[in-house]
Amino acid sequence: MKIHCNKEDLSKGVQTIQSALSSRTTLPILLNFMMETESSKIKVVSTDLEMGVKHYIPAEVESDGSITIPAKKFSDILHSLPEGQEVELFVDAGDKVQLKCGRSRFAIIGAPKTEYPVLPEFDKKEAFALPMGMVLDMVKKTIFAASSDETRHVLNGVLWSAKKGVLEMVATDGRRLSIVSRKGVLKDRDFQIIVPTKVLSELLRLLGSLDVKPDAQENLQVGVTDNQIVFQVKDTTLLSRLIGGTFPNYEQVIPKKKDISVVLDTKELLAVTKRAALCALDRGGSVKFALQKKSLHISASSQNLEFNDELAVDYAGADFQVAFNPHFLVDALKHLDSDKVSLGFTTPINPVLIEPADGAESRFVIMPMRI
Repeated sequence: MKIHCNKEDLSKGVQTIQSALSSRTTLPILLNFMMETESSKIKVVSTDLEMGVKHYIPAEVESDGSITIPAKKFSDILHSLPEGQEVELFVDAGDKVQLKCGRSRFAIIGAPKTEYPVLPEFDKKEAFALPMGMVLDMVKKTIFAASSDETRHVLNGVLWSAKKGVLEMVATDGRRLSIVSRKGVLKDRDFQIIVPTKVLSELLRLLGSLDVKPDAQENLQVGVTDNQIVFQVKDTTLLSRLIGGTFPNYEQVIPKKKDISVVLDTKELLAVTKRAALCALDRGGSVKFALQKKSLHISASSQNLEFNDELAVDYAGADFQVAFNPHFLVDALKHLDSDKVSLGFTTPINPVLIEPADGAESRFVIMPMRI
């Protein structure tokens, strides 16, 4: 194999596939990434056997071939090279990778492609299209609520449910819940899968690198099988195994009624909750909300700190007090697009329902803390 390409293109391509590299593995070959020529481009591939990334890099291909290369050392070499230079890469018969850039010469021992796991090909016939902006927005509004506790494997992902033209995404860690839905999409699809947060985090990073905005209409391609999901975004393909198991019955957690409902300015509530969080204990601390006639009193305290503030609110009921993990509330409010937020309560020990006051298609549920 012999190729010529721009240093920035090669470096960006290797960086794109870094996320699927295995840091803890008993298979040394998974510390490598695969490089091969295909259709006058360079294809780079990485996998940890749970997730895989494939990316195409523009290049001048002088002769075809393939090799696997130690990823970290190769990435370090690329970062050391001057900007705006052309890189020549040549692989000899002994699997030695020779890299030239200006007057610099590097040689690194690779391994043949035959030792590397094979990634399944993306079946475009069974794929469906979704707007990039919509996927970006829905994943952002749910992924933060997923659990990172590896003992609760089924909660380490986001539930994707398609039924009767509605796509819904749901995430929970057992103490909070985030639900986002979009109508009028995937009208001919019916599935329920749990997508790992790892591949969704990588998808967000990829869409972010392309500067995709929530209103972007350009499509990405998605393929779903019994145990796998595939995303194709321009020159990059992400593959991941799905999480097996049954997602909790989240609908029974969503409050069906609201004995108390108040509407507040989203930015004001977010700002005051952030201030209160500064005075709550780092772990297990709470922020107290006390509803009184025409006002919401917010307070927090820890060993050396106290905080008190008040927001005007259209409330005329009996006094009501409830406490929350402030970080959970901040996370929910940050992901609301509406200027006004509706908080629905029943009792101080029952979940609160947080919704955009304009009826947008997102809801958040947070379990309160005992006062």
